[in-house]
Amino acid sequence: MMKIKNAVSLLYAVVLGTGLSSCGVVPGTSMKTVEPGYAGLKINLYGKTKGIDNAQVVTGRVWYNGYTEQVVIFPTFINTYPFTQTSTEGSPNDESVIFSVGGSPVSADVGVSFGFTGEQLPGKNTTKLHQFYETYRKTPEQFRANELRNGLRNCFGEVAEQLKLTPSMLPTSQQKLVVAVSDCTQKRFPTIVIQDVSLLGPLRLPPDIQKSIDEQFAAQQAAQTAESNRRKVEAEAAANVAKAKGEAQVTIEQARAEAEANRLRAGSVTPQLLELERLRVERSRIQKWDGQHAPTIQTPNVQLGNNNAQTANP
Repeated sequence: MMKIKNAVSLLYAVVLGTGLSSCGVVPGTSMKTVEPGYAGLKINLYGKTKGIDNAQVVTGRVWYNGYTEQVVIFPTFINTYPFTQTSTEGSPNDESVIFSVGGSPVSADVGVSFGFTGEQLPGKNTTKLHQFYETYRKTPEQFRANELRNGLRNCFGEVAEQLKLTPSMLPTSQQKLVVAVSDCTQKRFPTIVIQDVSLLGPLRLPPDIQKSIDEQFAAQQAAQTAESNRRKVEAEAAANVAKAKGEAQVTIEQARAEAEANRLRAGSVTPQLLELERLRVERSRIQKWDGQHAPTIQTPNVQLGNNNAQTANP
């Protein structure tokens, strides 16, 4: 009985193969090349080994039956994809990430650097590639366009709420925001590697809110400039006061020194010292006298030096 069944199966396979061959399609001759930097999953769609748990990780040139098997290829290198509003990057459609901050919609151009990994799962014969495909049943391109973009949007909204951000806080909180979003995205998608999340341009707010933020920022800048100028003036005034105090102190100290010197000099002068000094002066005068009286000095009308003044002839 078993032999008859095997013979029937073999005959069916031969007939099926002949029929397909006559149409130009030969089962088992499909081929894909898994380039370096990529990893493939060869999945059986029929039979006892069907399903993702029994899928083989393959690289290089892979032959497979296009009717009963499937090969899904994943990039294992880190690749940066831009989700932007412009049609010149990423998709021609608007893929910007829109989330809410304090009830206001915010549009962001976001770059995410990510990749897939063939890391072995603990205690299992499968990898994170198996786990990824079992969870999402999507190719990398389908996952990126849907689940990854939606996950980024949800993480931006959750983090903004956790940080209690308001629209006016966004200009000074962007770095904190993207770091927390990167961590959130990695936790949301543990089967892939999220290396980095970044903003590719300024966050976009509704025009009226952006105008209010710009005016508030300009007012803060003006206030900071005024405060800086006030501190500069105060510092210069304090420096001038300190300089004046220093100069006054120097003058006081000089006066004190002069007064002390005069006091010491006055204390050293005695009657005996004065008499001695007078005698020295008198002695010096006598030594210099040549024995003659002071000379007579004549003027047009007066003669000096004689006892009787004479009037000059006209």
